[in-house]
Amino acid sequence: MRRFMAPVLVGLVAVVAFGVWWGVNRHTATPEVIEGWAMPDAAGTTISLHDSDDSREGNSYIVVGAYWADHTNLWHDGTGGPTCVGTDTTKKTRVRLGIVDAEPHEGPGGPRVVWLRCLS
Repeated sequence: MRRFMAPVLVGLVAVVAFGVWWGVNRHTATPEVIEGWAMPDAAGTTISLHDSDDSREGNSYIVVGAYWADHTNLWHDGTGGPTCVGTDTTKKTRVRLGIVDAEPHEGPGGPRVVWLRCLS
């Protein structure tokens, strides 16, 4: 019985150490949800987001790669950008965005669109 005690104790310490490591190194992010009027670029890969349909000033976001939902609530992967926003640079589409602020560790930091939902 004594000779099994040491390996069991080592295994228990390893499991606890892994649990602590996992808890410290696991990262989660809750996106900030914002709504506005999106105007796409000609390629449909970025948008400028405006507070209203008639405002001129807007914030720019890269949307290619972000998951997006169309008017029927069907979700799509972000390859090519959201087609519900389109590529007409004169048209605004009502959208809701999920944005996380990325830390600049392994690449550029700043706000990143993780999902987009077309509302109109």
